[in-house]
Amino acid sequence: MEDEWLMAQGLKGNLENLGHEVTGMAASGEEALRFAAEHRPDLVLMDINLKGDMDGIDTAEHLKSLEVPTIFLELSFHG
Repeated sequence: MEDEWLMAQGLKGNLENLGHEVTGMAASGEEALRFAAEHRPDLVLMDINLKGDMDGIDTAEHLKSLEVPTIFLELSFHG
């Protein structure tokens, strides 16, 4: 999971360098839902594999009720 977090940090930096505002990052589906409800992001980039009881697909289903679009990414390390 540490490799995925480092890759997510790199993606965050790249997005910020392109002028996008990254409002936060979450390791679990539950954390992502709480954050999205509070901050109402324009878009969520979601890994399918998350910590906790909900995977990225379950989390994205819940995000539909907040009308937050979701794009799935694979941040798994294959090395």
